[in-house]
Amino acid sequence: MKEDKTFDAKTLIEEAKASEHREAYKTLDRNLNFRIGIGVRLEPPDALSFFVEILIYLCPPFSKADLRVLEKCLACLKELQVRNYSLTCQDGNCISCEKAVPSKQLAEEHTAVKSLIKKYSRLSFQTGKLV
Repeated sequence: MKEDKTFDAKTLIEEAKASEHREAYKTLDRNLNFRIGIGVRLEPPDALSFFVEILIYLCPPFSKADLRVLEKCLACLKELQVRNYSLTCQDGNCISCEKAVPSKQLAEEHTAVKSLIKKYSRLSFQTGKLV
């Protein structure tokens, strides 16, 4: 299934207002090795916090560990950390990388991190295969 790559900050805000957790998220890109999305959190009293999140899966399910892939993941994670992303270990062999971004800079940040991920892993967005 092809995902919609467009996003609208106003729609995200409305979804967050309707959400029990006062948060909304939209996945923009994904394959077996990563997921990139944007979101918004409503923080008391009425503050908005937009963010970009990248999940980097270190070992795809039912796969042997590949040191070459892990080295590329580490290099990518280091660069994301330099770009002020917080790095957090998650279940499912992945690292969550998150950064608060003003709403007007979401598209620019998405383009930058998508390019960064491609640089390190030469990911194929259609096939979901790491080369």
